[in-house]
Amino acid sequence: MGAEEKEHLQQAIERDAYNNELNYWGCSQAVLGALQRNLDIGNKDVFAAATGFAGGVAKNQEVCGALLGGIMAIGLVYGRREFEEGKVGHEQRTFLEAQDRSAWLCEKFKERFGTLLCRELRTKVGRKPLGDENHHYTLEGFENHVKCGDVTGAIARLAAEVILESSEPYDAEIKARLEDMKRLRELQRVSGDS
Repeated sequence: MGAEEKEHLQQAIERDAYNNELNYWGCSQAVLGALQRNLDIGNKDVFAAATGFAGGVAKNQEVCGALLGGIMAIGLVYGRREFEEGKVGHEQRTFLEAQDRSAWLCEKFKERFGTLLCRELRTKVGRKPLGDENHHYTLEGFENHVKCGDVTGAIARLAAEVILESSEPYDAEIKARLEDMKRLRELQRVSGDS
């Protein structure tokens, strides 16, 4: 995919996530849904699984649900599909790459917004904290909600960037870590034989 095509795709994902948040609410699904639709990943079950992450995980204002939706999309593309008998996650390339890409997304998110926490993010974007549930049912509450669209659009675009990036930058480090785990397993086996 060329740079211009990639840029158009990232713009479409950003716009879709923004519109999803404004039209339907639920930051985690707003991001995940935009990524699913534009990248043709996952299914309705995956989309449904993201429901509880909105509001910083079940309205607890912890880790931003939009960020979690992006991490779910990364897992859909790069994540481990099943457990491998006798291997921990750090012995599986897919586990490591999904972790590394997710960590990159978290770093970029934190650089952009200064936090990963919903409660802090709401304050930074000028949104009222959760708590007064009646606030949702006012005109001010609906207008206030627009501010989260800016976050969902931005995180969806960042997640798309991470997903569309080549695996090459991750290869050398992942290979080295897999070799380290292989050596550790050999030592473990030798020590178990003694």
